[in-house]
Amino acid sequence: EEGGDAAAGEGVFASADCGGCHTLEAAGTSGSVGPNLDDSQPDFELVVDRVTNGSGAMPSFGDRLSEQQIRDVAAYVVESSGG
Repeated sequence: EEGGDAAAGEGVFASADCGGCHTLEAAGTSGSVGPNLDDSQPDFELVVDRVTNGSGAMPSFGDRLSEQQIRDVAAYVVESSGG
């Protein structure tokens, strides 16, 4: 998925504690602060933008994750949510 490795992204999702705020069945998470990713099924570019820049309650991870890690977690979210 556009230069992202979903398998590696699974680890990024866990290590960055995305599940603390987001529900994603594939990751076994049920956070409710942010959108339910299974329901919203965001596309790759949207995930990359939100993770990099943040939006509303969502913090920016652009200074904490590499561009590759962000592409990887985006690929994981898209693949896992059916987006």
